[in-house]
Amino acid sequence: MINENTLNTLLKWKTFETNVHLAANQLKISDSDAQQELLNELINHRFNRYTASQLSELVKAHDTNLGWSITYGRLDLVSKHFKSLGKRAEMEHAAELEDVSTGIIKLADDNGNETSISEFKLQQVVSMFPTDKTRLFVDLTLRYGRTECQSVLKLTNKQYQRRLRNATSYVNRNRSKFDLVTSVKRDNVLYVLNSLNELEAIIDETRTGSIQDWINGHIKLVNELLADSDVRFQASILNHWETASKSDQYAFIRQTIKEQAKSQAWIDQSNEAIRQAGEAQSN
Repeated sequence: MINENTLNTLLKWKTFETNVHLAANQLKISDSDAQQELLNELINHRFNRYTASQLSELVKAHDTNLGWSITYGRLDLVSKHFKSLGKRAEMEHAAELEDVSTGIIKLADDNGNETSISEFKLQQVVSMFPTDKTRLFVDLTLRYGRTECQSVLKLTNKQYQRRLRNATSYVNRNRSKFDLVTSVKRDNVLYVLNSLNELEAIIDETRTGSIQDWINGHIKLVNELLADSDVRFQASILNHWETASKSDQYAFIRQTIKEQAKSQAWIDQSNEAIRQAGEAQSN
């Protein structure tokens, strides 16, 4: 079902190459063996829904969904490997199997501290880097650390340090770009947007509750809004909404509307960056 031209294109696709490297590291086998194992898994399971012509077009176009099929095909391959080792081995690797099945990656720093991140989120971050060479370097470093990365890419200590400095420098120069797809900034903006949408619903009386109750539940956010507003008597808005002057109430509401629009625009931009990151990952 896969012709020679399609196969050659697939083998040169960076998404496929990256997953071969990752499978080789996870299964402790050579890249050539991992390539054959991954091909067998994809052809027998993930690719069997396509005709030869459909698969050829998708591979040629570096289709985003097909790219994710390759990634999850590799996760399936690793999961089946551990399970095939028997019940005892399956129990020993239970945590790793759970991470594989859910697509969770554990990142460890030089001090052994671990951070969990989804496969999807990791790929979004990695895709923000400008070249395939850098993306592979960052991906391997984050997943397996310096030693494994140097081994796979055959880097000397000096070469590794130079690439690490270049990658770090790129992140620092493009911090706003990375903020669009990382969780911390996005979660904060989503909190602000959802909170202000809730306030809007209370004001429009499409949701039960009082404005003062909302204020009491969002003190930190309210203080930030007041700091940027034209409200004259901020304590009245914060503690006694009902008795605050109409001019201060309107000034506060104007500020919430302004911040709501700003947050929505940022989320729209973030969503577009995530979409583009998904496309870049599959190319």
